[in-house]
Amino acid sequence: MTGQAVSRRRFLQTLGLAAAGVALPPTPPAARPTTAERPEYFVPLGDYHELPPECYAQNLIRPFEIIVHWDGNRQGRELWLTPITYETLQFTQQSAHFAVDYKRIWQLLPMFRTVVQESYGAKGYNWAAINVELAGTEFDQPGNAPPASEVDLAVRLVARLMEHYAIAPAHVAGHFERDLRGDKRDPGAQFMAGFRTQLVAYRASRSPLKQQALAEPGD
Repeated sequence: MTGQAVSRRRFLQTLGLAAAGVALPPTPPAARPTTAERPEYFVPLGDYHELPPECYAQNLIRPFEIIVHWDGNRQGRELWLTPITYETLQFTQQSAHFAVDYKRIWQLLPMFRTVVQESYGAKGYNWAAINVELAGTEFDQPGNAPPASEVDLAVRLVARLMEHYAIAPAHVAGHFERDLRGDKRDPGAQFMAGFRTQLVAYRASRSPLKQQALAEPGD
């Protein structure tokens, strides 16, 4: 996620309990604050928890990137949970479209048929990206990989978003691959390589007709 690492770390401590080098177009499109499209929910309604307005841009974007993050929680695996991800984002006034833990996905921002709310999640790319936040940190460190169920939920979510918004595999990236400042590591190069392998396998497991319908240049 973007910036304010010290504030985020301090918050998590005080909480206690509580790809690929693809160039983007040079300038974002004009602001589009409203739409007549119906809302889209990629989770059960009980798992829709919208962040406060100060956490995201008052603008809608047509996404063509999906950026995967970790939430940076260093307070123990037992707190690698979507409610903690939500509270951290709320405290730091940042945002992602989704938070994922070992048993659930929360949708955090409004999304529509062709456009989504612009988040504060990946500086320089928010106007083009859906941001997905996995609970945890330092996934490439020994013994620190997220639970397999969390990865599986994230893979299925990303595959569904790719299908819905016609996003090519080349535009699924880790935050470290889309960081203009060069100081982000999430969600880890090793983790992201495995994630891509699992994503390819999951998409290939779908019906051949479905795959033909999904096929795009760059697949």
